[in-house]
Amino acid sequence: MQDKIWYLKNTDGVFATLNDEDKTYLAGISKMEECRRGQPFYLPKDVSDKIYLVKKGKVRLGMVNANGDEISLDVLGPGELFGELAVADEKRRSHFAEATEDSLVCIFSRADFQQFLTEHPELTFNVMKMIGFRMREMEIRLQDLTFKSVGERLKTILLRLAERHGIEEAGGIRLTITQKDIACLVGATREAVAEEIARFKRAGLLETAYRSLLIPDLEALKKQER
Repeated sequence: MQDKIWYLKNTDGVFATLNDEDKTYLAGISKMEECRRGQPFYLPKDVSDKIYLVKKGKVRLGMVNANGDEISLDVLGPGELFGELAVADEKRRSHFAEATEDSLVCIFSRADFQQFLTEHPELTFNVMKMIGFRMREMEIRLQDLTFKSVGERLKTILLRLAERHGIEEAGGIRLTITQKDIACLVGATREAVAEEIARFKRAGLLETAYRSLLIPDLEALKKQER
């Protein structure tokens, strides 16, 4: 219980406007679960009856197209909610969610979370705002898949990951992500993405390591042209 309270009190995301008493209450109606890398939280068509909060690690949201290929929609980190469409009466999941590294999440039942939202309209506003933001992000992703080259999409994904999940080091910004997951985010084959990563490396814009990438100069990457 004390661990859950600590994690909720140290969340800067959608719960940031809540006071300590409310966060303590949330801790009481949630459960914490540790998840191994690759473990799914839910799959498409699963019953949509839970809301999740990432406390440690990263979670990938994605879909599977008609050909069976995975397309990643987003990668979430500590303080971010997922499965939130359950509060909007989504009956079945339209996508999957899985841990991309060992993670810790708080889980709320839909009924408990909806009741809490009813009593806290400011939180309802935050959740609806987040849903709207993610819908706009989805539209942008679809436009990128249609109109941008693999290299342009890779650059966009790298910049977004650096802003949201990058770890600053002496040599640049570290992204803890595999090339397979990068390919799913870019929406291209691993071979096509590997070619673009190699091109970025030759240009001095990227370095690779086991399950991670390093951006030596973020400003140089921003200025990179196809």
